[in-house]
Amino acid sequence: MKKIFWTTIIWFLLIFLFRSYVRLFNKPLAKEIGSRFAVSPQVCLTGNTSLDVTDQLSGIQTQLMLITQKLQSEFESQTPAQNSPFQTTAPMKVGLYYFNTIEDQKLPIEQQVNIDSILPVYRIFPASQNLLVDTLNELIKGKLTAAEITQWFTTEFPNENFKLLSSDLASNGTLTLQFSEVAWFTAGGSARILILSNLIKKTVMQFPGVKNVVFVPDTLFQP
Repeated sequence: MKKIFWTTIIWFLLIFLFRSYVRLFNKPLAKEIGSRFAVSPQVCLTGNTSLDVTDQLSGIQTQLMLITQKLQSEFESQTPAQNSPFQTTAPMKVGLYYFNTIEDQKLPIEQQVNIDSILPVYRIFPASQNLLVDTLNELIKGKLTAAEITQWFTTEFPNENFKLLSSDLASNGTLTLQFSEVAWFTAGGSARILILSNLIKKTVMQFPGVKNVVFVPDTLFQP
C-alpha cells in the first residue's frame, strides 16, 4: 500500500515538473503531454507564470489528498478485524468432553449420571481464527472414533438443527453462547439436560479466560 502511494506521488511530481518545463519552452509539446495524461491544457497568462504554476501545484495537492484518502480507505477496509482471544497460529491439541458410561457406572448408583463422568477425548486443530468456536462445532458434530466408542464414550450429538450461532467473551470472563433452540432436544429430563449442557461447559472452560458460561436463549437446557 505504501509503495503504491509513493509511486503515485512521484509520478505526479514528474508530470508537474515536466509540464512546467515544456510550458515555458515548448507549448505544443506541453499540450500533447497534457492530452496524453487527460489533463486540460492551461493557458499561461503573459507575465503571470508563477500564478499558473501555483494553481497547478494546488491542483496536484488536491488530487494527492484525494488519492491518499482513497488509499487509506482501501487499507482500512482490507485490515483484518481485531484478533479473537482464541486465535491460534499453530496446531493445538484440544479436548472434546463427552459422557463416559463405564466411568459413571463405577460410582454408587445414587451418584450416577454425574458430570464427573464427562471426560475429554482429544483432537488436533490447525491454526484457527477462533479455536473455541471450531472446538464447539466439532463437539456438536458428535463424531466419536471407533476406539472412543469401545472406551464407552457416548453422545446425543449431532442434531442437524442444533447449531452454534454466536459466542462472546466479556471482560469478566463470562462466555455467552447462543445456540438454536430445538424442541425435544434442548429440553427434557433433568439428568439428560445436566449432562448435555455440561458437555459444552466443560469443553469451553478449558480455554484460558473463560470463567462462566451463559446460554442464549435462557430457555436452553431447561428440564
